[in-house]
Amino acid sequence: MDFKINLSSTYFFIINILFILLSLLMSYFLLRKKNDSSLEGDIDLKFYEKSYLYKGPNFIYNTIIAMILKVYGDGNLEIEKNFYKSKSGEEKISYELKNLNSDALDAAEKKLFQILFSFEEDKISTRTLDRLRRTEPDNYNKKFNEFIYFLENEMVYKKLLTKEKKTFKILISFVIFSLLFFIGVISVYNEKFFGAISIILSLVFYASLISSFSKMTALGNKKFKELEKVEEDLCKCKVSKSDDFLLALAFGLKAENLKALYEKLIFENKINKDYQIFFDSEFYTIFKKALVGDHLLVRN
Repeated sequence: MDFKINLSSTYFFIINILFILLSLLMSYFLLRKKNDSSLEGDIDLKFYEKSYLYKGPNFIYNTIIAMILKVYGDGNLEIEKNFYKSKSGEEKISYELKNLNSDALDAAEKKLFQILFSFEEDKISTRTLDRLRRTEPDNYNKKFNEFIYFLENEMVYKKLLTKEKKTFKILISFVIFSLLFFIGVISVYNEKFFGAISIILSLVFYASLISSFSKMTALGNKKFKELEKVEEDLCKCKVSKSDDFLLALAFGLKAENLKALYEKLIFENKINKDYQIFFDSEFYTIFKKALVGDHLLVRN
C-alpha cells in the first residue's frame, strides 16, 4: 500500500500539531485527579490500611496474617499449636484460632474474623482453611473477596481511591493517540521528518493511558509515596511506632528484617505485645499456605 500523499509540509505540520494538542488535552483529562482539599493533611491510617493502599489486594494474605497476630498480641485471641498426621503418615502442624473477644476489635478486624469463623463456628484452624481452599475454592475466595472490598471501600471513603469509571475516556484517548501515531508514521513516510516527534509523543501518551488505570486519587498518590519511604526505613530497621513490626509484616518484608525490627522495638520499649509465636519456624509458612497455597488471593 502506497502512503505517499501530495500535501505540502505546512499541511502535514498543522495536522501533527493539532493531534498533539488534542492528545495533550485528553492526557490531561485522563490523569487529572479529583482531590478533597479538606483531606490534604495527614490521614491516620491503620497498618492494614497502609498495607492495602501500598501493596494492593494481591498480597492481602500478609495483611491478614499481621491482623491475626495483632489481635493475638492484644490478648483478644488464642492461637493453639496442634500436631496431626496426614493420610501418608507425615506429622504436620496446624494452628487453631479460638476464644475470640470480638467486642474489643475494630470494624476491619471484626469483618476479618467474621469471615474466618464463618467456615467453622467459634474457631478455625489452618488445616481447615487449607482444605476448604482446595475443595471449595469459589466459596472460599468469595468470602475473602468481601474483606478485600471492605478495605477498598474504606480507601474510597478516605478519598485515597476512587471508583470513577473511565471507560469512555480511555477508549477515546486510545483512538486519538493511535491516530497521532499513524499521522506521525505517514508524515515520516512522506519525508516530513517532524512526524517522528508525533510518533515519540504518541508512545508517551500510551504510557499515560496505562497509568490512568490506577484508582488512586491525588491524595492516595501522595500517601503511596510516603509509604514508599516508610518501607525503605523499615528495611533499614528504622522504627518509630509500636505497630511498625505489624506494618513490616503486612508489607511482606523478609524474615531477617522482621526479626531485627521486633528485637529493636523490644529493646527500645516501643512494644509490649508478645508476637514471639510468629517466629516459630513454621508459623508464617503454614498460615500463608492455608490462605493462598502457592497462589495469590485475588478477586474473581
